[in-house]
Amino acid sequence: MVDWDDSILLGLAKVDDDHKSVLRHINHFIDTVETRSGTVAIHDSFRRMERRIYRHLELEEAMLDALGFTGAEAHKAAHGALTDDLEAIWEDMLADPHFRPDEAARAWLESWLFKHVSTEDFRYRDWIVAAGLADRVDAHFPD
Repeated sequence: MVDWDDSILLGLAKVDDDHKSVLRHINHFIDTVETRSGTVAIHDSFRRMERRIYRHLELEEAMLDALGFTGAEAHKAAHGALTDDLEAIWEDMLADPHFRPDEAARAWLESWLFKHVSTEDFRYRDWIVAAGLADRVDAHFPD
């Protein structure tokens, strides 16, 4: 399991809540693998985790577009690299019975959470705050 670290709070409540939700889904997948829940449960858990991650990335990208963030295209490209890595985990999991998807998911999570969020997301956060648009962020993330 990977614990939340408040050092990566953006100060944008709904984005932070969404990040925490993604973390919970990834940790659930890791737990499913580590408890040896069986292939079907592991695959189902992976797909639920993947859908949650994709939903978060879509919401974030739509928010950045709606707010007019000048770095939106670069941010989307970074998301593309993350989703490519996630899809590679799925493919490796299907192809290799000895592959450890829990370890791969943990590495992906740490990369997303402690590299992407702490650099890329902080860039858009700083831009949003400087542009005085923080009050418009919540409208892009459902309750």
